Amino acid sequence: MEMKRIPTRVRKSSFIHLNDKANLHDGVICEPFYVLSYYIGCPYQCSFCYLQSTFRGQVEPVIYRNRDALLNELDEWLQLPGFLRLNAGELNDSLALDGVIPLVDDLVPRFAAQQRHKLVLVTKSANVRNLLKHDPCGQVIVSFSVNADTAWRSFEHKTPHPSERVDAAAKVKKAGYITVLRLDPMLPIQRWQDEYAQLIDFVHSIFAPDQWTIGSLRFFRTLPAWTGKVGRSTKVYNFATDWCPEDGRYRLQAQLRCDMYRWAIERIRFHDARVPIRLCKETAGMHRRLEMPCRGCCYNTPFDSR
Repeated sequence: MEMKRIPTRVRKSSFIHLNDKANLHDGVICEPFYVLSYYIGCPYQCSFCYLQSTFRGQVEPVIYRNRDALLNELDEWLQLPGFLRLNAGELNDSLALDGVIPLVDDLVPRFAAQQRHKLVLVTKSANVRNLLKHDPCGQVIVSFSVNADTAWRSFEHKTPHPSERVDAAAKVKKAGYITVLRLDPMLPIQRWQDEYAQLIDFVHSIFAPDQWTIGSLRFFRTLPAWTGKVGRSTKVYNFATDWCPEDGRYRLQAQLRCDMYRWAIERIRFHDARVPIRLCKETAGMHRRLEMPCRGCCYNTPFDSR
């Protein structure tokens, strides 16, 4: 994607904000975390993407012209006390446009130069060339979303194949980055056990992630309408029939979610009995059913806690 084809504008509001909305919903586990809007939007076309409703259908990337203001704000944020995490992949894909924009070259050296705060990059991209130029000094987490082959072909349009993302994750891990695989959203496609087994087995034949984060399809009532308005298929939403009073999202039926999570956890544990596994934006009730601690997935909790 060429720079001239991507709209630009000046951002007038802050580039960094605290995301604590999940805590407004009793019973949903997602601890507050800071978000950096380096740009907004995404060049990929996943059917279930929450950005479709977040930006009211305006999902194509927009790059901010006032990059100096962004970096000045980031330098001030890095002076905050404590041990914080900054997610640069909440309102955009962290790596999809890297090279068109200097996201990695701007952010990674700044975090590597200090020892308290950590940067979180979340992506469906395999574009890791610039990451491999830097020594992250243990201060950067790269979280790759992956899925089964049928789910990818059906619902994750214009994204790299999951095997490409796994290969990229292995390179990033070798380069010294804390590397997370996000199996999210799990979908009950035909022969889902076989397909997710192939994915998990392939991952562990290549490398050992520092953490797995698992989630399943979840969405607010307005998302399917926005998906239709941007011309994408809404078939994926047929999987989610349960309305959850904890936060008003629709999810897979509770017993099905529990069975899928338990199966995935057992398959991962077969390969690595000690790797941390977290659930993403799941209910406290689901954590209890799985006998898992009620912790957020990867932002503000100690990374090595089980």
